[in-house]
Amino acid sequence: TPGADQEGMVEDLPYARQVAKHLGIDLQVVTAGPEMLDDLEKAIYFLDEPQADPAILHVHKISQLAAQSGVKVLLSGAGGDDLFTGYRRHRALQLEAYWQWLPATVRTCIAEGAKHLPTSSSLLRKLRKAMQYAGLPADERLQSYFYWLPPDVLPTLSAYSLLPSLNDLPKGTARLDQMLRLEMKHFLVDHNLNYTDKMSMASGVEVRVPFLDLPLVALVARLPLRLKQKNGCGKWILKKAMEPYLPHSIIYRPKTGFGAPLRYWLQHHLRPMVDDLLSGPVLEQRGIFPAASVNEMLQRTLKGQADFAYPLFSLMCIELWCRRFLDKP
Repeated sequence: TPGADQEGMVEDLPYARQVAKHLGIDLQVVTAGPEMLDDLEKAIYFLDEPQADPAILHVHKISQLAAQSGVKVLLSGAGGDDLFTGYRRHRALQLEAYWQWLPATVRTCIAEGAKHLPTSSSLLRKLRKAMQYAGLPADERLQSYFYWLPPDVLPTLSAYSLLPSLNDLPKGTARLDQMLRLEMKHFLVDHNLNYTDKMSMASGVEVRVPFLDLPLVALVARLPLRLKQKNGCGKWILKKAMEPYLPHSIIYRPKTGFGAPLRYWLQHHLRPMVDDLLSGPVLEQRGIFPAASVNEMLQRTLKGQADFAYPLFSLMCIELWCRRFLDKP
């Protein structure tokens, strides 16, 4: 896929074929390319809200294929990363042990330096994202791992705080357990489960989530963190449990999200839509976001000076939602 290297994406299909062969199951391949963007406005309508993630288009296509094949119920692995610590930010939080003891002034200098790292490669983007908030206090730094946009760039889009969700946790709760609380209460519920349910039901297909079976959730919540993150390996106990059933190369493959080469698309396939939805006159007439700030975000992203691809995609989805639900009767 063009742009996949820029995103640091690892192709799923070879692994999917290996699993299908190993388990002796039929594999139906869904082709996912920039043509999916033609369904973006329809997806926003089905979501009822301006949720922004290319994964909504993947779920839409998979659900359409399932419906056409007479399949009424699909199984999803949603919740596995949120319960067992499978996201990169979980590992990044654990790595804080190597530098969080530094004086605040030193951490602030590191954060300022990280903000100037180029965004041309996936590795540098991850390093920049992990360290650009190093100077913040511990609680604010915990929340920063969920940022796609620095709060001072576009405050209208960044004002919501996740931290009140930690208020009822016992004093001394481990920071990784605090992050998992935020995953379960916000990212999983408001994001992953929301778009998965709505996009599948748009095709008349139900998606079930066995990892979120309540007894399993309760069991995993009682497990010590050393069984979830071990020697830099996330979801350690889940992976060990699967070793009798799946090849080692599948279980310990590189982590890949359910995304798309959005940064590449922004410069190519999405440009006409960007020019339509995020033009100065459109933003000024809508009156939600300052046109000058959005244009600066766009230009810096196109020049490789910053990485605002996902926030810009969010702004596009918000404008599409406004056109569908506010402008039309």
